[in-house]
Amino acid sequence: AFGASLVNILLWLIRWISNSLHYKSMRRGYEALPSFHIKVMWLPGGIGGILWAIGNFFSLISVYYLGEGVGYPLVQTSILVSGLWGIFYLKEIKGARRISMWLASACLAICGILLLSYQHHAQ
Repeated sequence: AFGASLVNILLWLIRWISNSLHYKSMRRGYEALPSFHIKVMWLPGGIGGILWAIGNFFSLISVYYLGEGVGYPLVQTSILVSGLWGIFYLKEIKGARRISMWLASACLAICGILLLSYQHHAQ
């Protein structure tokens, strides 16, 4: 979180300096920056952050109890859930060919996870 905050502040300062040079005024450069919309975004941003922290906590627990060979690939299946949301709810991927390509890659990922879990149980 500290690194992301530092990078965001640095990028904000670079954009402010760039705007200030463009408008030849620090005040006009600041006014040209986009608003943070904190009054609107604090609730969804806070909820998103809390949900991410809970998911991260439980992913650490799953890796601890299941081991890195099974727990980590299992945690990474979250990308499959995100992909399904993107296809069926958000309609980010359109076309039967693209969706079938995504499903084929998802099946390959699931096969890899299963192979890793069988390898873990064989030892």
